[in-house]
Amino acid sequence: MMIKLGVNYADQYASHVMEHKKKYPKSIILAVERYKKWKKRKDIWFEVDRANEMLDFVQSFIRHVKGPLAGQLMELELWEMFVFANMYGWYRKNEKGKDVRVVREAYVQVPKKNGKTIIAAGALLYAMYGELELGADCYCAASDYEQAQNAAEPIAQAIENSEPLARHTQV
Repeated sequence: MMIKLGVNYADQYASHVMEHKKKYPKSIILAVERYKKWKKRKDIWFEVDRANEMLDFVQSFIRHVKGPLAGQLMELELWEMFVFANMYGWYRKNEKGKDVRVVREAYVQVPKKNGKTIIAAGALLYAMYGELELGADCYCAASDYEQAQNAAEPIAQAIENSEPLARHTQV
């Protein structure tokens, strides 16, 4: 699905969850309820286009590296869009009056074989290139070498296969 400016994918997911509450665990319902509460707050705001910029970045640069989808660009599912939109769409004013992201850390629990590694790779690559912060410290940790390689491979492929990213990368 192509990411469109102005479309609030987090709202779409939240509506879907609330319409089908019986299909979802309490943790997801609570996340959606928090999202809806945050939308009513005055001290923070949701920037749809900034959230969508992140979604578009991931879908434009991250490719699957294994299985039947190997080589194809990642297409985010609606639940993944909700997670990323919550991480990258909420803003507030800091003490200097600058707009800053509200969410600085996230804990996302995903069952086995649901793309945790490639999702993390998308977030890491966006932190490295999409947020345009020079000298940003970006880390990726894994429990063993093989898992670390699984995370590094889509990141390396994205950089190697993109002239703009490769041009701004020093290894």
